[in-house]
Amino acid sequence: MAYFWTARENVPYGIGFTLYHWQHLLWILGIVLTAVWTTRWFCRATQHSQKRLLHILVWLMAALEVCKDLVLLGTGQFRAAYLPLDLCGLSIGLELAAVYRQNTLLCECVYSLSLPGACLALLFPNWNKLPMLNFFCLYGFVLRGLLVLIPVLLFCLCMAWPNAKRLPFCFGCIALTCIPVSLVNRRFGTNFFFLSAPLKGSPLVWFERVCGSHLI
Repeated sequence: MAYFWTARENVPYGIGFTLYHWQHLLWILGIVLTAVWTTRWFCRATQHSQKRLLHILVWLMAALEVCKDLVLLGTGQFRAAYLPLDLCGLSIGLELAAVYRQNTLLCECVYSLSLPGACLALLFPNWNKLPMLNFFCLYGFVLRGLLVLIPVLLFCLCMAWPNAKRLPFCFGCIALTCIPVSLVNRRFGTNFFFLSAPLKGSPLVWFERVCGSHLI
């Protein structure tokens, strides 16, 4: 508990968890089981209960993000790298908008960008330098679990079915987003969207080694 409120750049090397260690796998299993149980309940619930749960979940995500920032500010650890400019951070607003607006294109972006992005973050977490009993580690798993669960519930609600014909729009949005994000990276030395460098332990390292650049 000595490092419970400590951000990853201030944690000593060697006290984090390794990828696919039993603790990491237990988190993934817990998220999967929670998603399955919640989805089964969701499909049997009334329409009012379904919408209420979705509203609770999206505002819980927003509250987690605000809580993270307050902890960082309160402990004097906040820096540019903690701005919500990575895909998961932007997905909080995207999923919140999709739940309230029920727009087909918004839901498509949630299915094709937020959902796979959150799954990849759970498989290759960049917070593995942290010990399991750490606020930011718990935040990382819980937030990504919610980012996975909400698209699944939206799909069950049939608010919009995924359609490959809408993928060019989604990929165009993410490409345009990379422009201001790359400027922020250059200005503050950050690595949002992993545009500056590949994440160690992720498939991006393989792309860099084989293709000469992870940006492929």
